[in-house]
Amino acid sequence: MMPHSPACSMKILQPGLKRIISVSSTWLSLGLWLIVWFGVIIVLKIDQSLLPTPTKVIEQIAWLWSNQVGAGGLWVHITASFQRFIGGFLLAAGTGIVLGLWMGYSRRVDMTINPIFELVRYVPPIAWAPFSILWFGASYGAQVFVIFISALPPILINAHKAVRCIKPSLIHAARMMGASSTTILTEVALPSSLPLLFVGLRMCVATGWMALVAAEIVAGDGSRSGLGYLVLIGQQTLRPETTIAAMLVIGLIGAMFDVGLRLLQRRIIRW
Repeated sequence: MMPHSPACSMKILQPGLKRIISVSSTWLSLGLWLIVWFGVIIVLKIDQSLLPTPTKVIEQIAWLWSNQVGAGGLWVHITASFQRFIGGFLLAAGTGIVLGLWMGYSRRVDMTINPIFELVRYVPPIAWAPFSILWFGASYGAQVFVIFISALPPILINAHKAVRCIKPSLIHAARMMGASSTTILTEVALPSSLPLLFVGLRMCVATGWMALVAAEIVAGDGSRSGLGYLVLIGQQTLRPETTIAAMLVIGLIGAMFDVGLRLLQRRIIRW
């Protein structure tokens, strides 16, 4: 058996080295920001009732996990927020991908839907909250609608753009082979669109997850649950550590969603 050459060994080690450097850089960056956070409070002598230290925030996360606030502990609030978000996200992703691919493939459909979409997508999602309450009541449906309307534009735009970027020769070849419009969409347009669709899905997750807090605060269903509820209760009780703890959890979960989608993209798209 021939031994590996130094060049081959370097190629094998290089991906691992890149991963280690990337992870180390992330933790180093987080550590640096924690030091800056501590430094600002100490140097400027900021009262912890206005800006708590990272230690106090982490202690508050641990306290929220084991104690009941509103409907329950931190896990109850995370679960409630996840259920609301996943409803709006799946609805937005499904609607956005189908409409975007269809609009990209058919100029007639594009000309019909695009003018309305262009008007709607510039309206801030929070502006839809009063209508969501009017249409669905102060309920799960109202919160899902706000998340849906926020998450829809990025995925629809990317799906539309993905189809428009497909080489016309591929579609022409499929037509020459007798493929129907549905077959072209599912077997030519969709696979070719995957890279841009994943970009759209990541943006969809980001905008939808950010709209979650607004949805839970403005269109709350009275269940006293969700991370948005914790943000609000911290403000109402003058406990900034509760608000920042909830914000930190929101940010961490959002980052986990993004990492998960990137891993899924690498597994599905191998070219």
